[in-house]
Amino acid sequence: MRRWLAYFIPLLLCACQGNSIRQELHRVDSLNQCDVLLDTITTMDEVVDYLDWWGTPNERMMAHYLRGRVFHDQNNAPMALRYYRDAVGYADTSSDDCDCSRLCRIYGQIADLFHRQRAPRLEIEAEQKAVEYAWKAKDTLSAVTFYYYLGAPYHMLNNIDSVLLINKQSREWFEKIGHTDMASSTLMIDAEIYLRLNNPTKAKQSLDSYATGKKDRLYKTNLAHYYLQIGQLDSAEILYSQLLFSSNNDVRKENAYKGLLSVYSIQGKSDSIAKYSILYCQANDSANFKHSADEITRTQALYNYEEHERIAARKTQEANRYKIIIAVSFVVFGIVAYYCYRYIKKQRQRKKEELIAANKEYVSLLEQYKKLQDDMRLSQHDIDEFRKEKEQETQQLLQKLAHYQDAPELSKHWNAERAMLDSPLVLELHQLASQAKSASQVQLKELREFIQKELPAFFIKINSKEALLTPQEVYVCILIRLQFSQGELTALFDVSKQRINNIKRSINKKLFHEDGAQALNDNLFRV
Repeated sequence: MRRWLAYFIPLLLCACQGNSIRQELHRVDSLNQCDVLLDTITTMDEVVDYLDWWGTPNERMMAHYLRGRVFHDQNNAPMALRYYRDAVGYADTSSDDCDCSRLCRIYGQIADLFHRQRAPRLEIEAEQKAVEYAWKAKDTLSAVTFYYYLGAPYHMLNNIDSVLLINKQSREWFEKIGHTDMASSTLMIDAEIYLRLNNPTKAKQSLDSYATGKKDRLYKTNLAHYYLQIGQLDSAEILYSQLLFSSNNDVRKENAYKGLLSVYSIQGKSDSIAKYSILYCQANDSANFKHSADEITRTQALYNYEEHERIAARKTQEANRYKIIIAVSFVVFGIVAYYCYRYIKKQRQRKKEELIAANKEYVSLLEQYKKLQDDMRLSQHDIDEFRKEKEQETQQLLQKLAHYQDAPELSKHWNAERAMLDSPLVLELHQLASQAKSASQVQLKELREFIQKELPAFFIKINSKEALLTPQEVYVCILIRLQFSQGELTALFDVSKQRINNIKRSINKKLFHEDGAQALNDNLFRV
């Protein structure tokens, strides 16, 4: 037992850290949503470790995703990808409360990593998942945007027809939901494709359809390519030069150098050709260095590395986690059940002792009252002072007895039915009650026959067909008529005081058509 406790107590203590862990999770999530760099965050390992044990599927997904975002901001793409994959693996997509909105964005991040690493087929797979879960989350803008992003990997694969179809569908959806700026951006991709296909006419149509007044870099690049194709070299040279000196991006510089090299090649300017050939090669080498084949291979290998084994390992981890949680739950339940049992047993013992004490006191008071009555009879020929003293004692006892009975007129019946109250059977039942013991069926049957003989009119009343009393209700009527207290009834029938109250209320309703239980005793004594 000690070994089990030594193992599980740290887990229980860890479970108590839930509030602070979840607060940290939501704090980092808020920073991420505000586009704050997470590269200095150091708490996510602890958050991930805790929620892998105690978190919901959505919480585990969020924790691993944010851990991946930290690696992303630290420029560690492979580790970011690893945690993104873990995050989507923890999502319970079969559940109605699955956070599909976050899930679609995680797939979007995965697709972006593959795009940067020039892995178009993997990017397509991730982007399609992003579209699927965006629709499930009923996030139309995100669904259309991720669908639009599908054009990039198809473009990389030179699948031009697919790109044009995706652009057309995306443009229609963007216009339908009121995002005309995004709809216009698809036209620039169309223009670039038509220029690659040496179709300047259609390229010019796309350029002219572009949003009025927008002269951004993509527009200028395509317009420069268009001027180059139709032979307006001066206009093309101006635009390429503007693009070259307004950007520090290696890829954009590469495009500008290539454009200027093409212009000068057509013009036959050998000095410029030599200069921009060297610059273009340098820019090309720099761009290629950032997307080296080794990096692509490393990222793809990481994504595919022992995929089945990884899934199996995670399932094994999940199974072990649930086994330990179940074991902890059983231990905790056993401890709680044990102490609850002890508490309930102690409470029952205390109530039983209180019941025994109360019933003993009631029986003792009855005996004192009977003794005083005997003394009163003996003192009829004695002096008045002695009689007066006994009467005072009698009144005091009656006041004490009143605490155990609900009948104000009870004292009128003590002397009239003295012989019946002193019968061995009645005294035996009083003795049982004072020991908190229940009456047997034989004793109750004898009691029924006894009252039928001693109080026939009373018995007929409570046993009539019109009354519809249950056997237990009949016995309660008899015992009340024989001056038994509520505490004694509780003991003799082995039920709670509330149960006796409910029985008395039912009897009063059936016999006397009155609500409540308080007046039942007096009503029975009047029968």
